[in-house]
Amino acid sequence: MQGARFVETLELVVCAIGVAYGSLLLYGIKQKWRWITDPPEWTSVIYFPTVVKMVWGPKHVRSFALITAYGSLAMSLVCLTQSFIGSL
Repeated sequence: MQGARFVETLELVVCAIGVAYGSLLLYGIKQKWRWITDPPEWTSVIYFPTVVKMVWGPKHVRSFALITAYGSLAMSLVCLTQSFIGSL
């Protein structure tokens, strides 16, 4: 069925975006991009790491970003594995 094939493709794309996001976040942490490691306070309404910075301090922003990056990578890789196994 064509609808099932579309859903499988969409699932692969979403999982691949998660892997790309986690990888980009890890790269940004390694390069010490300021918007990741020390976000400006005016972005607190739209950017959650700023709230982490305001509540727990700037040292915890990096830890939160690492948890987010590794979590995104892990969940997306599990998603990709499940998609590939399910398509067999």
